[in-house]
Amino acid sequence: MNTREALNILFKEEMSLSSEIINLKNSNNRILSKDVKSKMDIPPFSVSAMDGFAVRKKDLDKTNYLKLIGTSPAGDNKNFCLGKNECVKIFTGSKIPSNCNYILLKENAKQIEALVYPNPNCKQNFSYIRKKGMDLKKNFSLKAPLNLNYKNIPLLASINAECISVYKKPLITIIPTGNEILNLGDRVEKNKIYSSSASGIKSLLEKEGSITSILPICRDNIDEISHALSLAKNSDIIITLGGVSRGDYDLIRKNYRKLGIRIIADQISIRPGKPLIIGKFKKKIIFCLPGNPISSIICSRIFIVPFIQKCFGLISEPVKFKRAILANNIEGTGPREHYMRGVAYQKGTTQYVRAFLQQDSSMHSVLSQSNALVVQPANTTQKKRGDLVNFIDL
Repeated sequence: MNTREALNILFKEEMSLSSEIINLKNSNNRILSKDVKSKMDIPPFSVSAMDGFAVRKKDLDKTNYLKLIGTSPAGDNKNFCLGKNECVKIFTGSKIPSNCNYILLKENAKQIEALVYPNPNCKQNFSYIRKKGMDLKKNFSLKAPLNLNYKNIPLLASINAECISVYKKPLITIIPTGNEILNLGDRVEKNKIYSSSASGIKSLLEKEGSITSILPICRDNIDEISHALSLAKNSDIIITLGGVSRGDYDLIRKNYRKLGIRIIADQISIRPGKPLIIGKFKKKIIFCLPGNPISSIICSRIFIVPFIQKCFGLISEPVKFKRAILANNIEGTGPREHYMRGVAYQKGTTQYVRAFLQQDSSMHSVLSQSNALVVQPANTTQKKRGDLVNFIDL
């Protein structure tokens, strides 16, 4: 089974996510679940875009000076109406007077007491008026689902959307396994290594809007693994790390039926990542990932991240590749599709990507320098510098 086939199977599965109402100030990186409609125009009235004098454009062509009838600071409630050869001193964000169709910039005029003299040599190309509804019209609707961030949260604030409906964060539980694994903070022990991929996966998936917890390490004991699964049964997604190969101590694969796991995708030809099981546990999706740290993190990026995005309604297709020019030669692949860690960058308008030559799936140092995965299809020959290749962001 290739990666695309496995993703297609996965995308047929559902993860039911309910909604909740939150304050906009707490909405960063949340997913909007209900459309938000504006009850007003933005701006709600025509305002000046600059400091200067509100005038009637036709008066500037017929007189050498204008009579100043008042001042309109931003937020002031005065309602001025301009008559012939009259003007109002105005500021950025101030409501413009009736009949005003032009802002004479302050640097293009001279005020002497109650008279304003336009610079006769001044030529302005713009009226400098932000008209009512120029940004948003009343009944404008911001469509859900939408990932809320620094670009659209201010828009919601501008229409006074104080409380909004967002999807609840999916609950994800990670279960590390293995006799050779140490918890963070444990004393160093001979022939043992610290659990590392769980922290990386937690960071990756929380960036996608989840609440992710890591259970204590399960030793290679079927009862411990079964107990950990029972603790995670209320999660929306369960992730196990290790125990899915075919060795003597790979207890999850050997006992998946006893553990209550129903496999929906297996034997996925991916590098790094094999072996990998995608299944169901008590109607919840479970990802049984390799114990190898980089393999499990890359598998999380390839399978779990798009599944979460799909359940939020943010995407409908499992994979959307980007294209780039390869900046170095890379070797051909074997029977497995290869996701190579690399660095994507841009020169001018051209997108490039460089794959690291060292792709060992235990090397955190390579992953930490990467921002892309170069995708090499199975059974392909050597790719040369200058070839077009597919990649995904990492």
